Amino acid sequence: MSQITEKKAKLEAEAANYEGKIGESIADIKQVAKEKGTQILVAGAVVAGAYLIYSLLTDSDKSEKKSEKKESSFLSNAITSYAVGIALSLAKDQLVDYLRKLEEESVKK
Repeated sequence: MSQITEKKAKLEAEAANYEGKIGESIADIKQVAKEKGTQILVAGAVVAGAYLIYSLLTDSDKSEKKSEKKESSFLSNAITSYAVGIALSLAKDQLVDYLRKLEEESVKK
């Protein structure tokens, strides 16, 4: 009987060891998923914000054209261009950072 209890204790110790390793792996996966999700969320928010600003500025230009039949002003076109450029630049930076981290992780593995 002592041989069975020793074997049982050994198997329980191995099971606890594997359980700890699996728990660490899951924690790592959760952390990576959280970081990547945050990065994707920020990039998406930047793109959505840029689109919203662009659509607000272009819709106001369209309504002015319909009501007054004026040409769009240089200032509104410049502001729209700068806003879209800044938003796209921020989104590009987020995407480049995300791709760099993916590449670093694939090199580590």
